[in-house]
Amino acid sequence: MIRGGLLALGLSGALASGAAAQADTTRRDTTAAHDSTQRDTTARDTTPALLPVFAAAIAPGPLPLGSRYTFTTDSLLFNRVRTLSDLLGHIPGVYVARGGWYGQAEIVLYGGRGPAALEIYWDGVPFVPLGRDSIYIDPARIPLAPLERVDVIVLPASLRVYLVTARTRSTSAATQIGILTGVDDIAGYRAGYATRGRSGFGVALLADWNSIGLGPVGNTTTPFGTSDLWVKFEYVPPGARVGASFQIASSSWHRTAGDGVDAWRQDRRERLLRLFVAEREDGLGYRLSTTLATSGISHDTTIAPRTVSSITLEASNTWRRANVTATARLGAAGFPQQFEARAGWSPVSFFTLAGTMRHSSYTGGRTGDRGYLTAGIALPLGFSARAEAAWQRDVQAMFVAKDPLQQTNDVAGWVRFDNPRLMIEVGRGRRDPFTPLGFAGSIKTVTALHPTPSTDFIAGHASLRVLPGFTLSGWYFDAVVGGGDFEPPHHARIAATFHSKFWRVFKSGIFALHGEVAMESWSRWALGGADTAGIQRAMGGASFVDTNFELQLAGVTIFWYIQNMNVMRSSYVAGLGFPKSVQQYGARWFFTN
Repeated sequence: MIRGGLLALGLSGALASGAAAQADTTRRDTTAAHDSTQRDTTARDTTPALLPVFAAAIAPGPLPLGSRYTFTTDSLLFNRVRTLSDLLGHIPGVYVARGGWYGQAEIVLYGGRGPAALEIYWDGVPFVPLGRDSIYIDPARIPLAPLERVDVIVLPASLRVYLVTARTRSTSAATQIGILTGVDDIAGYRAGYATRGRSGFGVALLADWNSIGLGPVGNTTTPFGTSDLWVKFEYVPPGARVGASFQIASSSWHRTAGDGVDAWRQDRRERLLRLFVAEREDGLGYRLSTTLATSGISHDTTIAPRTVSSITLEASNTWRRANVTATARLGAAGFPQQFEARAGWSPVSFFTLAGTMRHSSYTGGRTGDRGYLTAGIALPLGFSARAEAAWQRDVQAMFVAKDPLQQTNDVAGWVRFDNPRLMIEVGRGRRDPFTPLGFAGSIKTVTALHPTPSTDFIAGHASLRVLPGFTLSGWYFDAVVGGGDFEPPHHARIAATFHSKFWRVFKSGIFALHGEVAMESWSRWALGGADTAGIQRAMGGASFVDTNFELQLAGVTIFWYIQNMNVMRSSYVAGLGFPKSVQQYGARWFFTN
């Protein structure tokens, strides 16, 4: 009995062992504790990442201190600027010949050089005047909504303006909405969206609509409407050694005729395809890029449609203290052929040398050359000095076959002082005589500019940080010898600005308060252009006061602007009026999805 019991027990144990051996030992033990530190590779990574973008198409450095003005997104947001002309008015010596309030011509004049005073580049491509006014560019008709940066290189008698369109960096989708209203039925609506994938592909869309009704009696602001559409596709993969982008910028506007104002309807479209190959991802080393561009106008009531195109090839090499760039631009349909070389060198930390040379070939067998050289040195105790020399034998208007070549030599010197509370820069320069070509066709009361004699000028700009958040700033310009049309003596702009984020109350920095009172003023001047009968127009002395109040909370900015708050009765151009105490207010939202 005992033996039988032991045998039965042994058999049952063997059967149990066999059953256990056949069990699925790979099955997951659901009773085990979950490892919370283990990464789930099947889940999507939604953490926003910053990806590389196209290098900004601006004049490469190094450049001497003070030779470049840079306006970033915050500058465009907080400076009460609705047009590019408004923005350029912050440059010493710039006079904006305003045909009226919003929607009217705002011609930028500088150095008595007429249309030769302004060169504008849209992502590296020249923005040229087309249509019925193929001489002067009206910067007020260039949309600001797609821009994230504006660089202005100041030469003794001209300005080079580089416009950089928005470049989406984050993989977090972003949206913007804007609403504006005010007097004279002024209205503005803006909507934008941008997204970027981790592969490097991104798309940005933006639409901007603006309009204004009939102004009050006594000014020349006529009904106006514009719609600006912009779309950009971009591919720059991680590593930033190759990239491609394509964008279309379309702008349509319609201005109604009035006293001293011509009716004007036109559509303009820019198309740019850009490619680049780079040696390194940090911006140093060799870089090759090419741009295919077309610019065209259509739906003009008096001018047939017109399109010009160009291809730009650019090769550059960048070191930590130097840059060399060679550019070849081949145009069609009247666009010139251009070859340009730029270089900047800072052999030691306190000395910088930079220059540009350009040769252009125009229709009709004309050729032109321009050169620019600047050098800067840093001195002890926060002082620095800069010298500039510009030479040109070139035309003013590339599409005007009868525009003759003119040779000029211009020089200027500047001394600057910088410390955390005070910045001040003063300079003096000399410009050669020059004969400007006509005037902007969108302003009827002035049809020509007088020849500008040899001119000596003094200029300066400064800023003083009075208290934390409170700043006084301004600029001054005076042609002490000579001077041309719209170069009034004692021309100045001063501003008192308060800007604070109230860090102690809102530690996250989501709140900002901005307030500004600015005044532009000039003395009487005999040279304000000539009318169709050749009669010389004079400029009356004037002072225009503007205010700007903005409140920012996280991604929402509420603003309230008043122009000509002091109800000045004068105007920017003789024979044209400007409204008194005109207001506009609204809000903008920026948020991520």
